[in-house]
Amino acid sequence: MSRSVATEQSDFESKMLLVKQKKKQAEHDKRLLVNRIALLKKEERKAYKKIEKTKERAQEVLTVRIEHERHHSERVARHARNERRRKLEAEANKASEAEARRNRQLAMQHVQQLKFAKVREARSEAAQARDEIRAEQLADVVEKQRKRAEVKEHEAKLRERKQQEMQGILKRNRKAYERKVKEEEKATLLREKEVARMEREEMKLIQKLKKTQVMQQQAFEDLENALNGDLSHLTQVEEPSPVKRRPATPPLREESKDPEPTPEPEPEEQ
Repeated sequence: MSRSVATEQSDFESKMLLVKQKKKQAEHDKRLLVNRIALLKKEERKAYKKIEKTKERAQEVLTVRIEHERHHSERVARHARNERRRKLEAEANKASEAEARRNRQLAMQHVQQLKFAKVREARSEAAQARDEIRAEQLADVVEKQRKRAEVKEHEAKLRERKQQEMQGILKRNRKAYERKVKEEEKATLLREKEVARMEREEMKLIQKLKKTQVMQQQAFEDLENALNGDLSHLTQVEEPSPVKRRPATPPLREESKDPEPTPEPEPEEQ
């Protein structure tokens, strides 16, 4: 029993020693932990300061990098825009050239089609003109034949009318000739009577003139004797007896001019 008590005492002491050692170790560990915690906190504060500085530096670097990247992005975007613009302009120029070539081809095709259309139209118009010319020529031939028939009929009527007119003219001329012959015969008879009267008057005037000339010669001789101083031979000059006036004869009618015969119309050529 004493052995068990001693054993228990020994166990108790061992346990107590172990507890004390553990306590001492715990206190030592506590101090170590406090020191380490203080160091850790100090290091943590240093680390926070470094972190803040690092963050600030990183922010500055990030800002610079962001600015650089922004400038780079802008340059890249500007270059890309320029490239896209050049590509678009090149594509637009290419499309414009293609459109211009297509338009030129279409214009050439249109001009060619217009030329073909004009040629076809000209050929059609020429054919139509030839048909119209043939129709006009045929109509002219028919019209000329009709006019020739009308002219022949008109000429026949004119010949018939001229023959009738010639017969009327011949009849009127015959009557005019007969009337003219009668008038000429009457005028000739009057002229013959007037000529006979004038011949008688001429004989009387000739005899009277002879007497007057004898009296004039005697007067010249008397004048010559008077100038010479011999008045014994003066003779009494008898005045010529006045000529009895005859009643005025009616004036002769002027010869009526023969009416010119109407020329006979020449027969028209058939």
